[in-house]
Formats: sequence, C-alpha cells, structure tokens
Amino acid sequence: MRAVTQRRNGLRITLPQVLIMVGIATGIWFLSSFSRLMERGHTIRAQESQLVATVTALHQAQVDLKLTQAYVSSDAFVERALRTNLKYGRPEETHLVVITPALDTSTNNTLAYSEMPQSQTPNWMLWRNLFFAPND
Repeated sequence: MRAVTQRRNGLRITLPQVLIMVGIATGIWFLSSFSRLMERGHTIRAQESQLVATVTALHQAQVDLKLTQAYVSSDAFVERALRTNLKYGRPEETHLVVITPALDTSTNNTLAYSEMPQSQTPNWMLWRNLFFAPND
C-alpha cells in the first residue's frame, strides 16, 4: 500500500500550477494571433502602396491623354499634319519641288531572267520514278 501513496505524491499538481499553465497557453495564443494581425496589416499596407502607385500612374496617363486630345483638336495640329504629311503650305510661302533624275533600270540581267529548260519527260513519269523507282 505504501507504493501506491508514493505514486500519488509524485503526480501532485496544484490549482495555482494549472492556472499558470492555462495563463501561459492563453498568452501564447494571444501573441500568435497578434503576430498574424501584424502580418496582415503589413500586407495591406504593401498592397495599398502598390495601388496608390498604380492610381498615380493612371492619373498621369489620363492627364497626358487630355493634353494630347487638346493638341489634336487644335489648329496647330491640323497645320502641322498638312505641312508634314500632305506637303501643303500657305499661299504666301515659296514652295520648292526637288526633282531627281530618273535612274536607268532597263538593264537586262540574263542570269536573273533566264528560263529553265523544259523537262522532256511527262509529269506522270516523274511521279512514278519518284515513288516507285529503286533507290540509286
């Protein structure tokens, strides 16, 4: 009977010890949930900065497009397009037309235009020889 009482004495856990263990476990849980919240907050701030950069770039592109639209709808753009693309000018301006002499391209190149001699064998014989002739 004495051996049974010795075992019971070795496993003695008091109420304050249980409360301390529960407190430690609760503290660890609170710390882990707090660290997860901090990580989420950091991720949200990083995404926010990326979105702000994207919005800023899109606003700048919108401003550039509005400036381009205002320029295209102006008379300056029309005049520039007429001068550069269509070679128009104002009536009081002097226009110069540069004419270059035409190059002589009538030289015959006998190698480039030489004709291939016509084959004397009919097409059906060529195909027959291609598929059924023994390999030489």
